[in-house]
Amino acid sequence: MKVSLDQTAAQQPTHEMEMRPSPGLITFARLLTLASWELEQTIQEELQGNPALELCEPELCTICGAPLVDGMCYECLRQDSEVIEREERRRQQEVDEDFDPLTLIAGQVNLGEQMLREAGTLLSEEDMSIAAYLVGYLDDRGFLDCNPQLVAFTLGVSTEQVERVIKALQQAGPVGAAARDVKECLLLQLQRLAEGGISNPLAETIIRNHFERLGQGQYHEIARALGVTSKEVLQARDFIRQHLRPFPVPDLVALESWTSTSDIPYTAPDVIIHEKPGEPGSYQVEVVRSRRSFLQVSPVYQRVAREIRKGIRATTEREREHVMEHLSRAQSFIAHLRERRETLQAVAEAVVARQIPFLRDGVRHLRPLTRAEIAEATGLHQSTVSRAVADKYVLLPNRKVIPFSAFFEPSRSVKDVLREIVEQEDGPLADAELAEELSRRGYHVARRTVAKYRKRMGILPSTMR
Repeated sequence: MKVSLDQTAAQQPTHEMEMRPSPGLITFARLLTLASWELEQTIQEELQGNPALELCEPELCTICGAPLVDGMCYECLRQDSEVIEREERRRQQEVDEDFDPLTLIAGQVNLGEQMLREAGTLLSEEDMSIAAYLVGYLDDRGFLDCNPQLVAFTLGVSTEQVERVIKALQQAGPVGAAARDVKECLLLQLQRLAEGGISNPLAETIIRNHFERLGQGQYHEIARALGVTSKEVLQARDFIRQHLRPFPVPDLVALESWTSTSDIPYTAPDVIIHEKPGEPGSYQVEVVRSRRSFLQVSPVYQRVAREIRKGIRATTEREREHVMEHLSRAQSFIAHLRERRETLQAVAEAVVARQIPFLRDGVRHLRPLTRAEIAEATGLHQSTVSRAVADKYVLLPNRKVIPFSAFFEPSRSVKDVLREIVEQEDGPLADAELAEELSRRGYHVARRTVAKYRKRMGILPSTMR
């Protein structure tokens, strides 16, 4: 009987090993990519599907509310100069017979409380009392339903002081929060978009001066009043519909044809960058994690597993597999969450160390940075760094929330300078002239690159400006 070469080869075992990622590595990569709100959903799904995994209330520090690790608060220990004072306050609380430990349990934070917390870095103690009064007038949609003059009269302060506090609250909350009406809400959103390089030349003027006509669809009348074409007005209308929403908190209303500027009503940061106390220009990184509930492996499953291993508990093979499988899955899930947090911490610290001029002096000082550079600095793979920054947000020391990926945009400062040139031009400059002006300022970009940036930023060509 003859056997063909192909049949012989098929019968011989292959010695080549195919490189495949382990299930644990796949799980870690998926968790690392998730944004904070997606991670919360994943944790809830895992809790429902794995009885060996459960939530536990951690022991909290009586001073700052951070979770204790082996009885120690590392948040407090970071500030060595205040350790003695904090310990003294803790001792006073322990000896106080009237001290109620229930006051240490964190409650649900509403929009007003969150805005007060964020505005605390922008306002004085006197202004904070005004802010606390104002947030009581926030309705469910995020609008501020009060009269500044009446508030000033009630509190015995100036109207200018009340207006200043309102502006601080508007910076602290979701985009458009603390607006007095829909028009102001839209203008606040336009301002935030412009800071990110997204704008339309007519949108602000139409909303500010022709808002009622826009709502009534009187596009030809608006065009006549502004001396532009109806097509330009329609483009501005489409820009408003695409990028703005008529309410600060979009998940509480029917949006109809409006589109939110974000997929979620409030962009929660994954990483917070603080300026170190007493060290201006120095920064530290905090990876946000829930302080209300932690995950742990079920003590019941741990005890049953020990008894099975020692032969104390008689179980069927199916019961043994159930316990061991869910126990192993719970341990791996917790380990992957810890690894995710450590990876984000390492990447964020490496980025902050290289972008201190940006944090201190603004977007003009954003230095070119690549994910490969951060990978080399942290010892991580470049794909791991990419996953760590994808769909994540960072709270800067100036209280602005930006995408983590913004640190890796070398063209961001160029766009900022380009916008400044256009705003200050005596006459409309062509793209080639803009490129020359950028070159004189130290930004060497081609004419085609200028045209690309200009289009993305919503700046019209010179013939239409």
